[in-house]
Amino acid sequence: MDIVVLGIQSFDSDIGSNSINIALEFAKRNRVVYINYPVDRFTSWRERKNPKMQKRMRIIRGKEESLIKIQDNLWNLYPATVLESISQIGNVSLFDFLNRVNNKRYANEIRRALEILGFKDIIIFNDSDMFRGFYLKELLNAKLYIYYSRDYLIAVDWWKKQGIRIEAALIRKSDLAVANSVFLTNYCRKFNPHSYYIGQGCDVSAFDKTLIHEIPEDIRHLKRPVIGYIGAIYKLRLDMEIISYIATERPSWSIVLIGPEDEVFRNSGLHRIPNVIFLGSKPQDSLPSYLSFFDVAINPQILNEVTIGNYPRKIDEYLAMGKPTVATRTEAMSVFEGYTRLASSKEEYLEMIELALTENSPENEAEREAFARGHTWEANVNEIYKAIEMTITSKTHQMPGEPAIGNPVVNKIKDNPRLKQLVIRMMTPKNQARPRFWVKLLLNPFRHRRGRHSCIRRKTRIDVFPWNDFFLGKDSTIEDFATVNNGAGPVYIGERTRIGLSCTVIGPVTVGNDIMLAQNIVLSGLNHSYEDITRPISLQKQITSMITIEDEVWIGANAVILAGVTVGRHSVIAAGSVVTRDVPPYSVAGGNPAKILKAYNAETKLWERKV
Repeated sequence: MDIVVLGIQSFDSDIGSNSINIALEFAKRNRVVYINYPVDRFTSWRERKNPKMQKRMRIIRGKEESLIKIQDNLWNLYPATVLESISQIGNVSLFDFLNRVNNKRYANEIRRALEILGFKDIIIFNDSDMFRGFYLKELLNAKLYIYYSRDYLIAVDWWKKQGIRIEAALIRKSDLAVANSVFLTNYCRKFNPHSYYIGQGCDVSAFDKTLIHEIPEDIRHLKRPVIGYIGAIYKLRLDMEIISYIATERPSWSIVLIGPEDEVFRNSGLHRIPNVIFLGSKPQDSLPSYLSFFDVAINPQILNEVTIGNYPRKIDEYLAMGKPTVATRTEAMSVFEGYTRLASSKEEYLEMIELALTENSPENEAEREAFARGHTWEANVNEIYKAIEMTITSKTHQMPGEPAIGNPVVNKIKDNPRLKQLVIRMMTPKNQARPRFWVKLLLNPFRHRRGRHSCIRRKTRIDVFPWNDFFLGKDSTIEDFATVNNGAGPVYIGERTRIGLSCTVIGPVTVGNDIMLAQNIVLSGLNHSYEDITRPISLQKQITSMITIEDEVWIGANAVILAGVTVGRHSVIAAGSVVTRDVPPYSVAGGNPAKILKAYNAETKLWERKV
């Protein structure tokens, strides 16, 4: 395979990047060109005194080579073009016009490099560059286009204005999406069922306790136990209240924080707590020595839109040293369950740290080390290869609603009947198929997504639960008195689609784009078993099967579509029909049970009667 890697960081980045490590691993088996992002006009002026920007400008003027060989099978391209600065443009039409212009300039530079290298049938691996990479699949005629999500970028103000719309559209049209956290995998799956959890690569070779021969002088005098954190000490990422609570409740402990502080932390009351010790930033090669002195390592992450989906690489470093670790419980942290104690409150943090101090053992340390050292870049890229293979070889599109790969928390709940019943009771009133008010208010707005200009009328029942997906595409409408319920399976509604008055949609259901549902239509992917005559049918097993309504379908009033049915593209279902079997694309079906009445003949270009 010939692979084009692009992203939001250049190959000469000072802080490194996942995409750089992935490109290096790709190059062991394939020819790879890593594309540095092209500069925009505003950035080129703002950073004109930066030596790296000066190098860019020399390349743009033709005074230096733009294509550089890094090693065998790996090249680095500096695009010799300047793009327009458009990220903060609010007008959608203007943004899209200029973004297409930018993409064409970018594609021209990449195409020239591909011709020089002789690359053919390329695979594009796009690391989160949603704007500059939006049209490259078409412009470069890529054989396969992969979107890589590793941060929840649309929660960041810089990306929000256009990113919410653009990233969703790019994920949807990509051949597959891969993500380094369970949260981001589930986010991608809202738009593309070919979305895979691939984990996170990490080089933890330096984090080896057998290599530590001396403890740094500025930490060795501290009172034990030492509870420590290494990383950025920013308000956006760390929960100040948790740190303060641990320190004040256990004044005999030493709470050590290593890393750069932001203004909020520098001026916080934490600096006045005697047992909270800020050691500042330390050289990267010295961090294992500091970590080796910790009795318990912590990651008191604050929960917000920016952090909730992050894969915390520091946890791998903690575990590689065998350290007992306590971290904030998030969906992304679920992959560490069993090796890390997870806390949901400051009180739980204190409890978990005390357990970590008393229940550690050499066997536990060995298990943690082995787990962390399994998260290599080689393993990470092998998961990407598997995702590519599954996408290329699959004969049918993976259905939305299948469990996200690598979601052990959800699977654990589903596999434990008592735990499952407890969760259901917490979220639903007894004998009612609708969520509690607190679920609608506190969980669903963060769990479920709606497209731009979508509309849900006031007199609807949107009974959606957080354990299954619900997605309403842009410019789509759910009319008054309709009911949507995803309790038994996910509900996906595409773009420019209208769910008519008094319709009922019970998941699992996928409704495509440009679809018209008239009034009183029932789409139900749910059935009940009835075979056991000793039990009420309502207490017997539920059976679900995905209903799929493909694009451009029109369904007449009072029709019923049964579980498992697929209605093909640009088909019509007559009013009052009961559809029990699949309807081929470009057909008209009607009756009870529905039969094919007409079908489009591509040769004669006529709609021909079948009965």
